[in-house]
Amino acid sequence: MITLTTRQRDILRVLLDVNRPIGSVELAGRLHLTPRQVAYCMQGVRVWLKQHDQDLVVLPGVGFAVQVESEQARELAQKVNIHSGIQIILSVSQRQQLLALFLLTRVEPFILTQLEQLSQVSRMTILKDLDEIEKWMQSRRLTLIRKPHFGIQASGVEHDCQQALAELLWGETSFSGDPVTEITHAEGLKFNLQSDAQHLPLVQAVGDYLASLPTRRAIGLVAKAEEQLGGRFTDDAVLHLALVFAILSKRIQGGNHLEVGQKSIESLQSAKIWAVASYVAGRLGRESSSLWQPDDVAGVAMEMMAAPRNEVFPGELERESDFSALSERLMEHISYSFGIPKIKHDRTLQNGLLNNIIPAYYRQRYNLWFPVALNNASLPDKHDEEFLVAQEISQLVHEFTGVTLPQSEINNLVVLLRAAFIRNRAYRFNRVIVICPSGMATAQLLVARLHARFPNLSNLEVISLRDLTPALVSSSDLILTTVPLPRQYSNNPKVILVHPLLMPEDIEAITQFLS
Repeated sequence: MITLTTRQRDILRVLLDVNRPIGSVELAGRLHLTPRQVAYCMQGVRVWLKQHDQDLVVLPGVGFAVQVESEQARELAQKVNIHSGIQIILSVSQRQQLLALFLLTRVEPFILTQLEQLSQVSRMTILKDLDEIEKWMQSRRLTLIRKPHFGIQASGVEHDCQQALAELLWGETSFSGDPVTEITHAEGLKFNLQSDAQHLPLVQAVGDYLASLPTRRAIGLVAKAEEQLGGRFTDDAVLHLALVFAILSKRIQGGNHLEVGQKSIESLQSAKIWAVASYVAGRLGRESSSLWQPDDVAGVAMEMMAAPRNEVFPGELERESDFSALSERLMEHISYSFGIPKIKHDRTLQNGLLNNIIPAYYRQRYNLWFPVALNNASLPDKHDEEFLVAQEISQLVHEFTGVTLPQSEINNLVVLLRAAFIRNRAYRFNRVIVICPSGMATAQLLVARLHARFPNLSNLEVISLRDLTPALVSSSDLILTTVPLPRQYSNNPKVILVHPLLMPEDIEAITQFLS
């Protein structure tokens, strides 16, 4: 009986499930493979089907199919699922992530032969993987010890080990092209290879470790922390905090503790956040029967201070008076740079600046890793002026705090500045036409929503579709219509088709036009 690889098994599952011809490109997309990898697997799929008295049908230009009745398809699918002779095939990215996780979570060294047996690949492949892992570890201030007659072992201070584990499990290393884990609010940390753990010792070992991380419990504790702090972290920050808290809890359970320093501990103990951090630490400690030290509680507090939030926490500016002074200085500078006096009173902008700058300050102060993907906004198409002002803001932040904002933070500032400019600039539109044939009530509702969303958009004029003329179109600066206009007007760049209730996509379209 043929031994199926996990890729061949997954292809068989798809073929039997869809019960129709399916092309290699679609198969590759469903299974996160390349069409070439799919084609390479098909010979094994064909042989397995032949052993079960079925044929793999190849339809040129269409794809592959297994032409069987629904009941036969279910029976074959059951045989695929219970097939014992499965050979797991890992991508290079997956194998390197698993090896790095394995080494970072073990206290004893392992010799090459043991790693070969765990991974079931050649010594040369293991050596190449270790070279890649070693480069990444060095960039994270960790050492990969590789000594004859001793073995291979990851070494470094506890803070750096925990930060590296968080980066690995979040999937942002140089070799995380095919992440082995993902974290969600509903499921916590999910191991993408768990269903195949029994087929490879390395996968089983890592899966056992990940199953012991209390991420779902930590997500609930972050929510409790928000209640006590009187504010909310961003959704993604909640997941990141839960992950680092779960890692910290597991490391403490294994006897590994952070070393923060007495001066930092005393500074944190004077802040409101210390009581909240102590609560989180106490709950995790009780559930794992582990004793948390003040340095570990400080680790929780530092991570919460460095996490992005939706709003400034109550009392935060009073504790860090420099941020209040910095905030006023930045708003004055932005107002002067844009030439818009009222922008210095834009509280939305002010809160946005603080919600980015304060966590960034603490991340650098405490040397904390944070996912780049969560802090890397897409820049507007035209942002030269905003980018220049954002760089000036970064310089002011450095002068006040000594912290140099990374490029990802500057990009966020560019987006905040663009939004503030759109909100506060005077729209020099002399005539904005609103066309709504559904009746005056609907037109008034649309106008009310437009005034609420775009208070600076004045001179709204409601007219009938029948009254629209080339002269009116020519004299208008913007035309908002709830119905398609006649062909001679429909392609005019000043025309925007909107819903009478002004949906989010309509607001985005108008915002793009105004900007």
